[in-house]
Amino acid sequence: MTKMKGYFFSQPHQPFFTLGIINAILMMIIFLLSFKGVVTLSIDTFAFHAYSLIFTVFTPFFLGFLLTTFPRFSQTPAIEKQLYLTAFTLLFSGVVLFVLGAFISIMIAALGAFLIFLAQLYTAHIFYTIYKNSPLEDKHDQFWILTAWLEGIAANVLFIAYFLDILPLTPLAIGAGIYLYLILLALSVGQRMVPFFSHVMIERNKTLLKTMFILFNLKVLFDLFDLKIGFIFLIVAGAIMMKEVLRWKLPFRQADAILWILHLAIFWLPTALILGGFSELAGLLFGKYFLAISIHLVVLGFLTTIMIGFGTRVTIGHSGNQMRIDKYTKVLFYLTQIVVYFRALYSFSGSSMLFDITATLWIVLFTAWSIKYLPVVVAGKKLS
Repeated sequence: MTKMKGYFFSQPHQPFFTLGIINAILMMIIFLLSFKGVVTLSIDTFAFHAYSLIFTVFTPFFLGFLLTTFPRFSQTPAIEKQLYLTAFTLLFSGVVLFVLGAFISIMIAALGAFLIFLAQLYTAHIFYTIYKNSPLEDKHDQFWILTAWLEGIAANVLFIAYFLDILPLTPLAIGAGIYLYLILLALSVGQRMVPFFSHVMIERNKTLLKTMFILFNLKVLFDLFDLKIGFIFLIVAGAIMMKEVLRWKLPFRQADAILWILHLAIFWLPTALILGGFSELAGLLFGKYFLAISIHLVVLGFLTTIMIGFGTRVTIGHSGNQMRIDKYTKVLFYLTQIVVYFRALYSFSGSSMLFDITATLWIVLFTAWSIKYLPVVVAGKKLS
């Protein structure tokens, strides 16, 4: 047991990935039960859903990845164990209090969110120190990763203000959390790593991240003031991103599974932005609300797919296993796309059965991933 505990905390991604995978299952179960009226939460069901996905599922995964790779990006020494353990302790404690508060008291949930905020602030200091001490002259990617991380802190502050009944839950909190934090962060990493893993040598587009940042800000601000043209910025961002991805000329058909899933994820970003923008336009023209499909396409199509792809790659690559994907994992990769498909069907039909299927498929996806890869993350199991 002591040996396993020592291994579990030996690399930054291991405790954070474990927390993220458990939360992916747990938070969806709680949301599903609340949505069905089986349990009553102290927090609005949809506010719980948004906060839990942004800050207790995606944030641990991204932290595990960045605490492992950000020093390598910056050509600085690996992060000291005590630093990432402190960050994990704050995040884990915050998640526990947030879940307890969701059932007991919104004030306890707010305290949990505050501890998550402290974890974000603490890791922001770690990232900034690495950024400042990096010997590289070109810190373009690190700058945007740090910028996105700070946007996540701002989004959490807005959620905390909502939990404390200081502010209503505005589109600013959710929009900043999704577009300016999660998408910008994943894109900052993806536009660097996906071409690199694919052995595609291209000149970096140094205006891409800045342009996307501006367009996402405009989208969030226009939604905040209920100005009905936010869809324009999604479509424009999607078109720019599609042009950029096509410029990379990724070897999609020749790629093995671990690259194929990353290629698919990066193609999902412009596709989801464009389809999401047109769905918002259709909603305006025909007066039909498509159950937040614009957000779910990008969260499931881009973020979930790239999270599973990068998470699998890091788990295998940092455990001494060969970078080889078996049939079981390929099925998991296909399942990520089936989840997107059923969520889109639910948005257009509003069928409660399709909602149940989508939520269940999400739970099955992360449960199946954990069966295969949690033993690797927790104890360093060797894959056959």
